[in-house]
Amino acid sequence: MKIKDVLKKVPFVVELKNNIKIKKAYKSDYNKFKNNWIYSKSNSKKIGYNIILEVHSLEKGMTNTNPRRFGVEKVKNIMQLINKYEDQTNKRDFAYLLGLNALKSYLQFYEKMNWQDSEEYKAVKTFLQKYDDFEKINVGSYEINKEDFINDAIIDYDKFLASRHSVREYQSERIRENDVINAINMAMKTPSACNRQMCKIYYVNDEKKREETIKYGKGLTNFELDNTNIFVITFDISSYCSVGDRHQGWFNAGLISMNFVNALHSLGIGSCFIQFGNDYKEEKQLKQILNIPESEKISVIIAAGYYKDKSIIPYSSRKNIKEIYTKI
Repeated sequence: MKIKDVLKKVPFVVELKNNIKIKKAYKSDYNKFKNNWIYSKSNSKKIGYNIILEVHSLEKGMTNTNPRRFGVEKVKNIMQLINKYEDQTNKRDFAYLLGLNALKSYLQFYEKMNWQDSEEYKAVKTFLQKYDDFEKINVGSYEINKEDFINDAIIDYDKFLASRHSVREYQSERIRENDVINAINMAMKTPSACNRQMCKIYYVNDEKKREETIKYGKGLTNFELDNTNIFVITFDISSYCSVGDRHQGWFNAGLISMNFVNALHSLGIGSCFIQFGNDYKEEKQLKQILNIPESEKISVIIAAGYYKDKSIIPYSSRKNIKEIYTKI
């Protein structure tokens, strides 16, 4: 036996090798954070996330049942960010329109409260005069009755959740575009940190790229790969606005991924999460194949397809609730 093969089995060498891998992985994550978060080199995407953050704060002020004058600094920031955005690009995307609509809603709120004499109201009114017409997006707040919460939620949720299982064999038909769009529309209702909506869903429809992506998946040995549709879920580090945000991407990606597979299930489409525990080099390679921007990080791959008439699934028994639940 070669010395190299012997060393591979020595506990100390194994631990040392793993520690080096961990340090390299964390260094890669650190560099991604440092080079892409909202306070690194400015671009229109980061400005857009900043607008969304400020608008979310403004909207919360409009939900106050005993309102007082608010948002003076927020509206100043939004106006400055809109100007910066216009300097960066000619695009008029969601965040830009959201900012303009937020300012308009702010004016309407102040008019409702008879606060038109305030300096912030006058500043916003003057700013918006140069914007004659722009696409309407709902911004602000509205009232909803308790009955609406309850009546719209009347489904057997426990039964629905219990009916979904991870499946690894599918019909040969590719998932229809309207089903993909419907599932994503449902998943987009997922809550996100400060409404930043930092996650993206990529449907790998191109056959060559689908086959390439499958090579990076872990645990695909029991799948009917020819029939497997592939989705890739990412989150955007450009949305991070504090050091504490470093875990937000994983959390938000987990939320939207679960809602997405549940939405697929409601449309008769089975799915299975494919762990993406790949190292930073492999992630970079896959992102290049799929043309995923540098600021985005891959969270998970999802295999999916229409249910077969019969499926064989593992029991995957759950722990006793006593091992999960603690009352403090």
